[in-house]
Amino acid sequence: MTFENTVDTDRRTAILNAAVVSFGTLGYYGTSLQRIANEVGLTKAGVLHHVGSKEGLLDLVLGEMYDRETVDLTSSMVREERPLIAELWRRTVAINAERPQLVHMFSTLSAEALDPAHPAHDYFEARERDTVDMALNIRWHVPQGVDAERMLQAGFAMMDGIQLRWLRTPGQDLNAMWAECENVLFPLPLWEGYR
Repeated sequence: MTFENTVDTDRRTAILNAAVVSFGTLGYYGTSLQRIANEVGLTKAGVLHHVGSKEGLLDLVLGEMYDRETVDLTSSMVREERPLIAELWRRTVAINAERPQLVHMFSTLSAEALDPAHPAHDYFEARERDTVDMALNIRWHVPQGVDAERMLQAGFAMMDGIQLRWLRTPGQDLNAMWAECENVLFPLPLWEGYR
């Protein structure tokens, strides 16, 4: 990689990181490209050179930064011999516990995007469906009679809620908070051997 490519990559990373913080605290509408430019020491045109547009920046922080790790996680579980839904969520929570700013951004934008005119509305609407659909490609080991699709939908909804509680009260351990949810999602003895 040349020096110029390294500088471009570093600038792009700085832009994306500044956008994560700004979208998380101010939302999409409260964030301006000029604010991002000031934060990273570029002009607005310099920011546009790296991200194309404000909507392009939004797409990058959601798709490339937020979704990448969890999509990779779900994809890797397809190859596991005995994949467990509980383990998918534990690993997802562990990832999110290490990236509170991204979770904050995601949660802020998710609420803001309830408005059908919001540029991320379609992303969030499709994401809920696509996340479950992708997870259904995995041959989950679940107790007899358990509907994996309904379990996935319930668990992802619970995860969204627990993450909001975690963000609202800094200093809590997201992994420990999630562990408390598991007794509700996976009651014993039904889930014995599947947790």
